Amino acid sequence: MKKLITLSLLLTMVIAKPAKAADKGLLSIVGPIVGVPIGAVMGTVRGMTAKGVQYTGDFSDAMGDGFLGRLIGTPTGLVTGAVTGGVSGLLKGIVDGVVVGIDDPLSAKSASLDGDFIDYNPYEVFDDIKSN
Repeated sequence: MKKLITLSLLLTMVIAKPAKAADKGLLSIVGPIVGVPIGAVMGTVRGMTAKGVQYTGDFSDAMGDGFLGRLIGTPTGLVTGAVTGGVSGLLKGIVDGVVVGIDDPLSAKSASLDGDFIDYNPYEVFDDIKSN
């Protein structure tokens, strides 16, 4: 049920935003067209990297940070972080490409390129959806 609600919110955002963009001018229409593909790719890559690195340490620490903890925690955390961060980063990149692409077209934020490469939180997309 949550997936259906999340998907319908994203779909509503994607459908409603172009009407807002038409009022702001041509650049606000071009912004999402450029921002969505670049944001999707960069959000995926940055989300996979950031959460993979974070979860590698978190899982190892949770398992005792000894040899066995690192042996099990490192690959488990890397895979878990890469998958969840990649999917969330993809969604965040698409949402930022549309929403920020209209308000601030062709910016680094609309293409998920702002900030340090590894300092990226793809889970913020869920906070944005909850607040709407």
